[in-house]
Amino acid sequence: MTAKRVALVTGASTGIGRSVAEALARNGYVAFAGMRDPDGKNRAARDEVAGLAAAGVPIEAVALDVTDDASVAAAVATVVEKAGQIDVLLNNAGNSLIGLTECSSIDQLRRLFETHVFGTQRICRAALPHMRRRKTGVLAFTSSMGGRILMPRSAHYCAAKAAMEMMAEGYQRELGSLGIDVVILEPGLVQTKIFDNAWLNDDEARAAEYGALGGVARAAVEMAKTLKGPDPAELADVLLKLLEMPHGQRPLRTTFGMDAALVNPANLAADEATRALFAMYGG
Repeated sequence: MTAKRVALVTGASTGIGRSVAEALARNGYVAFAGMRDPDGKNRAARDEVAGLAAAGVPIEAVALDVTDDASVAAAVATVVEKAGQIDVLLNNAGNSLIGLTECSSIDQLRRLFETHVFGTQRICRAALPHMRRRKTGVLAFTSSMGGRILMPRSAHYCAAKAAMEMMAEGYQRELGSLGIDVVILEPGLVQTKIFDNAWLNDDEARAAEYGALGGVARAAVEMAKTLKGPDPAELADVLLKLLEMPHGQRPLRTTFGMDAALVNPANLAADEATRALFAMYGG
């Protein structure tokens, strides 16, 4: 068993996931950077991680597709076999869908929820038995300010993040007494490739029926590409500070960025309502 803490990060080929995995590896963790198709589309990312490892940074790329049962099982088994434990799991894998709410097909929504919701549950179910056995660990989630309030032309993305948040909150209520904390990161705009890789609503015929509004998705993406947000490395620092806190003292939700601060009042109100509801019905 390794003397260092061990972290597994999903969606770690680029952006937030990559920054977090590297930051963890440079700050006392053995980090496993989960990524889809490391021998194909993400070969360059895999090679960059291998270069860090060759320079002495304790990080390793691991094939991990959260939408695939076998891939998830194999990735978790690899981490446990090589490192002996999982101390931190960051659910970061994601994709983005922008457009009019009516104009996305069921197939498109299914792909979105497969990653953000079903994929998150899949990897949690694979990793949590190892955490529960040792009665320690942190289960972390990369959400979004859109998990709490509606962002323009992003109803489906916000719905997926909101579903992830409710699942995370359920885990927090159930895992705390077992030594496992849950933290949710709620960033606003961050400098990643999310808008370069964003999907647009796929039912263009319906979108055309909305007239000028039907072309808003593409325009919104192009506008968003011009916006400048904080570097994802800054969000990695936020997570590191949370991980340094003692068990039971980590806040459930942490916003990041000036725009994300808009959701703080909603978070406070929801927390109070949740506490009141649990006091009323128990649990």
